[in-house]
Formats: sequence, structure tokens, C-alpha cells
Amino acid sequence: MSAVGNCAVQRYNVGIVFACAIGLGLSYYAYAVETKREQDDSYTPLCDISEHISCTKVFMTEFGKGFGLFPKDSVFNVPNSLYGLAFYTQIAILSMSNNYTCSIVVIALGIVSNIFSLYLAHILYLYRDICIVCVSTYIVNAVIVFLAINKFRKLDNICKKKKKQF
Repeated sequence: MSAVGNCAVQRYNVGIVFACAIGLGLSYYAYAVETKREQDDSYTPLCDISEHISCTKVFMTEFGKGFGLFPKDSVFNVPNSLYGLAFYTQIAILSMSNNYTCSIVVIALGIVSNIFSLYLAHILYLYRDICIVCVSTYIVNAVIVFLAINKFRKLDNICKKKKKQF
């Protein structure tokens, strides 16, 4: 990989890892809010701004655990924020590799995360609530896919240039 190509790809890697760091922070905050609220009903986090702008209102619904898809006694019925912590960690690790397979996996996982974001955004709409933490993670997920696709294109262009040289 040429120095210029490597530099461009590394910028995408840094962008993806930075987005993942933001996602990890948001997921950790969501988990902390949810656990504190379960322990103390009077706890009011910073993300609870008004009656219709409230993260705890959303976190405490059936959709706040296991995306509302798993039975309450299922091992997968854990806070969505734990899925976020695992997802952003995995994406950050995979994005550091500059090969096709890892790039495709990052794109695929990113697309799946955006599908879940749309699903959860629809749930927010049905509840007539705005969750600042949730919407922020939706934006982070979209940024990750955008950067991952651009990284893949850059890797593809570099590979094509190498093939032309031989």
C-alpha cells in the first residue's frame, strides 16, 4: 500500500475508532442510567429533560432490553446498552485491520446496526418520546457505516492500482 493510500485508509480507521469511542461512551452512560434508575426510582439523569424528552422513559420499556424481541427469561434479554458496548468494541477492533474481509464485516455489522436503529427510532416515534442518548447512537451508527464504506472503496482502489502495476 502506498504511503498516500495508507494515510487515507488510516484516517478512516481513526474516524471509525473515534465514532466507536463516542458509541462506547453513550452505551456506558445508558447502562449506568438504567442500572441507577432500577435501584432508585427517584433518580433523574441529565438526559431526562422533559416529559417527552426522556431517556429513562425509553430505557425502562420492554424495548430497552433485548430490543423487545426476547422473552423476559431469555439470556439475551439484557439492556440494549450492553449490546452497544459489545458492538462498538468489536467494530473498533475490526476496523484497525486493512483487509477486505474485516472491512466487509464492519460494513455488514454497521448495516445491521442501522436496521436496528430504524426499528428503535420507530419505537421512539410510537412512544412519542425523544431519547437524546438513543438518537446520538443512531447518528454514530450511520457515521460508522459511511466511514466503513469509504474505507472499503479506498482499499479497493489501492488494490486495483497495484494490479495495474503488475
